Amino acid sequence: MARVWVLTSGRTGDDKQSLRLATALGEPFEEKKIVFNERAATWRLMLGPGVDTVDLARSSSLEAPWPDMVISTGWRQVPVVRWVRWRSGGRTRLVQMNRPPGPRHFDLVLSPPQYEVPARPNIVRLDWPLQPPPEPETLARAAAEWEPRLRALPRPWTVLLLGGSSHPFQLGPDDARTLFDGALARVSNAGGSLLISTSRRTPEPALEVLRQASADAGDRVYLYTWSADATENPYLAFLSGGDEFVVTPDSISMLVEVARLGRPLAIAPHTRVRSLGKDLRAAAKRLLHGSPEAPRTGLGESISDLASALGLKFGRDLASVSRKMIERGWAADFPDFGGRPGEVLPDDDFARIVERAKALLDD
Repeated sequence: MARVWVLTSGRTGDDKQSLRLATALGEPFEEKKIVFNERAATWRLMLGPGVDTVDLARSSSLEAPWPDMVISTGWRQVPVVRWVRWRSGGRTRLVQMNRPPGPRHFDLVLSPPQYEVPARPNIVRLDWPLQPPPEPETLARAAAEWEPRLRALPRPWTVLLLGGSSHPFQLGPDDARTLFDGALARVSNAGGSLLISTSRRTPEPALEVLRQASADAGDRVYLYTWSADATENPYLAFLSGGDEFVVTPDSISMLVEVARLGRPLAIAPHTRVRSLGKDLRAAAKRLLHGSPEAPRTGLGESISDLASALGLKFGRDLASVSRKMIERGWAADFPDFGGRPGEVLPDDDFARIVERAKALLDD
């Protein structure tokens, strides 16, 4: 029987994708929770295998017997998974998601569309992120748990799911005000309610606007403000009961979850910011790494690997996912809503990559 580890780090969107793939393999697996120390915040160079960035006392044990496969998501785990392979004598297969530095060190790299990782034999570029919708049973439990607190809100429900500011998007107080006023007018005309969920990345100035506006609007608005200390979160209940959703474009996991539920979806108003420094860095990344449309080969791959080892990560275009959703009819810019009646965002990539990962285990 194969031994599989899944490294998780508390980043919900990343961890869900890793755990989903591990579950689909049909083999028992262990979740290894990794807590990073202060070194991880400044680590940029891919200096090779190691656990110097891990708080070993607070993390799951990493010791023999070593696994046949490690599944992980995110660049901070890269030294750790390579260390596991080294400790296993090179036997452990590595499956990594997103845009890991040094992709040649991995057996399989799964890259969602927002990352500009050029294709190679061991790299699979995904049409959409692997974020699955919650299981129906999970949604039903959340709906039942929150029903006493939400039953007074008249339907239909318009749900706002807010991320925050992440280049090139900025969620400022004016954006929050525009979104709130437009959504409140919509639910007032429909005789419904407005349900809002913020996240750890929602900026305080935008939060303050939402708090004041919600208080002024009365009992048709339910505002949940994310807190690290909170023991309850209505997010799943909102997913279960929402009739239509407005999501900020930086929140790719939430965009995909809603689209895979088949609900009407709108992209929240936001400010696009430009940064000359970031634009120059993006140009350098495309020059040295190549692009998905024009991947590097031969010497070009070696140059890309060197740039990656020196800390120049592959590019990221957060706008690409919401743009692609709008172009293909899965979303629209608020106040319009997109979606295909009776259809959900396809998940065709998943079966293909499960077979690739199973083949690695069979080897």
